Amino acid sequence: MVALALAGLVALATLLGMLWRASQGRVRLAAGAVTGVELGGRATLLQLSTEVCAPCRATARVLGALSTHDVRHVEVDIAHRPDLVDRFNVLQTPTTLILDRDGVVRARIGGAVRRDVVAAELEKVA
Repeated sequence: MVALALAGLVALATLLGMLWRASQGRVRLAAGAVTGVELGGRATLLQLSTEVCAPCRATARVLGALSTHDVRHVEVDIAHRPDLVDRFNVLQTPTTLILDRDGVVRARIGGAVRRDVVAAELEKVA
């Protein structure tokens, strides 16, 4: 009986872990606008990070490589902007918000980003 309960618990934890893993790096639609951030001419890649976040460094490299004269990459430490954490319900770092030229959030990516996914979302903002 105990072995059956443990097997069920392991199966449930595995399923939940697989669902969580599948959601990482996926684009989600988001609503709202961001103020207090210097915006790019066409779009802004707003990365919400922490100092101790290892995936944040990799995300910063990807987003920095995608920034151009009209696409700006801005990295914000969530310790300095708790208003953004509350407003956008940030539960993990990195969280990347893709903003249009007016600061309106067009997409949200939780976890480490993939270059091709971000580039495709930037094309939609144009």
